[in-house]
Order: sequence, then C-alpha cells, then structure tokens
Amino acid sequence: MLVGRIKGIDRPALAGMLPAYKKGLLLIDAGVNTNCKPLNLLQFAQMASIYLENIYKIEKPAVGLLNIGTEETKGNELTRESYALLKEKSPELGINFIGNVEGRDAVSGKIDILVTDGFTGNVFLKTVEGFGKLVKITLTESLKKNIFTTICALPALPGIKRFSKMLNYKEYGGALFLGVKKPVIKAHGSSDDYLFYTTIKQAEKFAEAKAVEIMTKEFEKVSNKSAEEKV
Repeated sequence: MLVGRIKGIDRPALAGMLPAYKKGLLLIDAGVNTNCKPLNLLQFAQMASIYLENIYKIEKPAVGLLNIGTEETKGNELTRESYALLKEKSPELGINFIGNVEGRDAVSGKIDILVTDGFTGNVFLKTVEGFGKLVKITLTESLKKNIFTTICALPALPGIKRFSKMLNYKEYGGALFLGVKKPVIKAHGSSDDYLFYTTIKQAEKFAEAKAVEIMTKEFEKVSNKSAEEKV
C-alpha cells in the first residue's frame, strides 16, 4: 500500500524460491491473492520470467501452470481459462509457457516457474516445507538409531549435509513482492538471524539488478500497446 503498484499490473504477488532437482523453483503466487482471474496468473508468469531472466540469468525460464492434470481440459474454471490465456499471450510477452504441471512433477527440474493462485500456492508451499522437515527428521533419527548406523553414516555426512542444506528453506531467503514499485520482501513467520541474513542478501541482489525498473518498463510497453489497440 505504501510503495504502490507498477502501472499495468493488476495485482502484485508473492514469489518464493523452493528447492527442485538440480535447480530452484520459483512459486508465484505464494499466498497473497486467494481469489484470482486468468489475467492475474498471466501477469504472475510475466513478472516471474522477468525476475529469473534478470536476477538468475536464466534464458527463457520454463513456466508451468499448477493443475490436477497436464491436459488442457483439466482443472477448474480458473485454470482452464488461464491455460488458454497463457497459450495465446505467451509468445508476444516472451513467456516460455510449457503447459499444465501436476504437483508431483513441479520439483522435477523441468520447470523454473510454477504459476498458481495464492490459496493453492500457499498450500503447496507449506506442504513442501513440511515434507522437507519430515525427510530431515526421519533421516536424522534413522542415522542415530544405534552405534552401527551412526558409524556407517560417517562417510556419507558431507552428502547428507548438502542434501539438508538444499531442503532448508532458510537458504532461499524470503518471498519477493513482485509488481510493486520498490523492492519488498516478506520474511518467513519463523525467521531467525540466518534467514534474515539470506533475505537481506536477496534484497541486495534484487536491487542491484534493477529488476523493478526493468519490470516497470516491460509493463509500460504492454500498457501502451493495449492503449494503441483500443484506439
């Protein structure tokens, strides 16, 4: 409310980075807009693409629409209409839309961006976080079950630590508010000093890349083109 929306963006959204196979996965919306229109999901995809291209230097990041099946006809009214709009508008907006993605395939490494409404996105986010904690706790208990499992685990400790770090949401910082005029990041509700550190580093990287300015220019082009078409 204080910094305002970028002109041409209907609704800002939370974009949070999650672990995926050999890469990260940008989830948008992660919990702001519980009721969305197809236009919102289209703009989420565009904002996330601009962000990854300029911050992470990913050329043509792959965008998937979270759905209960991969077919065009699957899903509710929102996902079906959003699919049609993304398919139609993606080429002119520079979005690399690959279609519907089921939840089980979201972290397969095949996509860079997962687009959904804020209600579904937040449920997905909390599920991934909870499963990560389950894996970490179960693995730790299994390795410490007795002296023999502990000794056998010693050679694998470096790999286990890397795996644990990959699943730790604190490594990914907070969630960015994409679509507002200044860099704004929401930290996790259970943040500690390390998570605030990674969030501040994330904000620094976001500001240095001038992602807000780039996003503003891109949406100005879209707004101007729409105005010309109406005339």
